[in-house]
Amino acid sequence: MKILVQGAAGFVGRSLIPALVCSGFRDLVLIDLQKIPDSILRKIALDGACVTTAQTATLADFLHDEITTVISLAGQTDVDAALQHPNEAFETNIKIAIDLGEFLRLNKYNPRLIYMSTDEVLGESFSPLHEDAPLRPTQPYAASKAAAEMILHDYRSVYGLHIVTLRSCNLVGPLHRARKLIPIAVKSLCTSSSVPVFGDGHHLREWMAVEDLCAAILHIVCGPVEPEVFQASSNVHISAREVINIVANALDREPRMHPVRDRLVNDRSYSMQTGRLRSLGWEPNIDPRLAIARAARALAAPQALDELRFSL
Repeated sequence: MKILVQGAAGFVGRSLIPALVCSGFRDLVLIDLQKIPDSILRKIALDGACVTTAQTATLADFLHDEITTVISLAGQTDVDAALQHPNEAFETNIKIAIDLGEFLRLNKYNPRLIYMSTDEVLGESFSPLHEDAPLRPTQPYAASKAAAEMILHDYRSVYGLHIVTLRSCNLVGPLHRARKLIPIAVKSLCTSSSVPVFGDGHHLREWMAVEDLCAAILHIVCGPVEPEVFQASSNVHISAREVINIVANALDREPRMHPVRDRLVNDRSYSMQTGRLRSLGWEPNIDPRLAIARAARALAAPQALDELRFSL
């Protein structure tokens, strides 16, 4: 089985690639606009993997390769950047969806696609929403992902393509460097600064360890899965304030925070049902609070903290 991972240099990709190799997948194509870290390539090469890499955003160059599965992790995922420049989020995420659809439509090998999406496409909810619930995005990032889902679902219906959509809740892991709550909290607390908090900080998100998402992807890759929507979540809700408290406790720091102007749109809660994925035998195994504390300690290590200072 030859697997192509799009967005392989990102947070999820850097966790997923070793998991694929450890699960016996040895023929990988890894693409991203960013360079795949040499540390990951060296490790999986030692494990006997045959790897092709390319710095590109499109799958067109691999149309004639005998690829059996595409895992798309790529996209614009920064909510705040999308609020400031909505056109960029729409252009990026819709373009990726069309490129994926055309790759599958024109491919004689009939590969299947696992497309990574988000709970935010469902809009605000305090009770778990079914996999087939209506899409009700409330801000540009969520709308761009909802549009991408609709495009791919149309390709699936019209052309009979094997497209699986996998929605995830908020993820946490030691490799995270993006402008997200936990890296920002670690950087702030380690530099004796208070952590900026949107609004009152009581907005709820479901949090899950990135390893549990990788396990969900592997369940879909390995199983006879129907082309439909699956949802991955711990179903554990944690507020922004509680996340910061967990980070501060893990670092033995005072949990100092200061309110900043809330986003133009900031949904109070997201919540998803996960029945379809659990029916495959998947379930999250890592306590999200322990995962947050573990990630905080890893991000506070000297080398990681230097990377945070550079990237945030």
